[in-house]
Amino acid sequence: MVPLYWGMDALRLLGNSALMMTLSLITALALGGFPDGIGLTNSNIAMITLVIMMSLSLTNLQLKGLKVRDHASSVGRAFLLSMVLASGATVLISFFFEGDLRAGWVIAAAVPSAISVVPFTYLMKGDLEPTLVSTAALYIIALVFTPLLTLLLLGQAIEVTLLLFYVGLLILLPLFISRPLRRMNIRPDHKAAIINVTFFVLIIAVAGPNRHIFFEDHVLLVSLLAAAVLRIFGVGLLWNWYLKRKNVPRQRRVPEVLFSSHKNTGMAATLAITLIGPAAAVPATICAVVDIAWLIFLSHGVFKEK
Repeated sequence: MVPLYWGMDALRLLGNSALMMTLSLITALALGGFPDGIGLTNSNIAMITLVIMMSLSLTNLQLKGLKVRDHASSVGRAFLLSMVLASGATVLISFFFEGDLRAGWVIAAAVPSAISVVPFTYLMKGDLEPTLVSTAALYIIALVFTPLLTLLLLGQAIEVTLLLFYVGLLILLPLFISRPLRRMNIRPDHKAAIINVTFFVLIIAVAGPNRHIFFEDHVLLVSLLAAAVLRIFGVGLLWNWYLKRKNVPRQRRVPEVLFSSHKNTGMAATLAITLIGPAAAVPATICAVVDIAWLIFLSHGVFKEK
């Protein structure tokens, strides 16, 4: 019986999102990402984990009978929250910085919501179907929105082909993989544990290589952290407060709060390095770390199951 109890304890441990996210950040800062010479770069590993998380989350989605038009209002709200509210707040923050750092904030404003909005909506018992439809719509809208915003504010447009690559890799591929996985009837607790483990790996791959940021210019670090907390916690908590005053049910509040606060920082960091240089990726990296604290706070505070 000991192995059985050990297995149950391990499953419970891996299913604890807050613990796994906390450990992932500590590990990332201690190890500094995955080492060279393993055959995959940290960027490759991050992409693979996002595909796995998205694929598992989409196993709950029934495609047969899905009517995209029924979710038009959800798509409209997601657009306003991610690309008007969150992007607008990020652009305002950019004016408090200069040079490559300012450009980095602009690029963070230009990207759509994080793909992980979908798996975390699943983990926090939010309404999954409209969240997926809205996420897919935002990435299609981003094909125009992202290059346009960077062109207007930076004088440089991001290549649409790169955005198309993200749409195919992070939305279409997981949707295809999720169909055979759905037929496997994976237990919800096993699914949650696997998502947490892949997110653990994702954080090491994203935050680890940039850990030097946290041990150098502390004055700059504090200002960047303050800006990220204001943009993520401030906007998210404000929108959640508004929704609660309107008596909006939890199932809808979960994805809306995530859309208002959770940007695709991995994409932003990649685009910043490609378009500007490594320094421009610093705001996205800081936001990625604050996002971890935000997701822990949401899952074990704001949306904790009673």
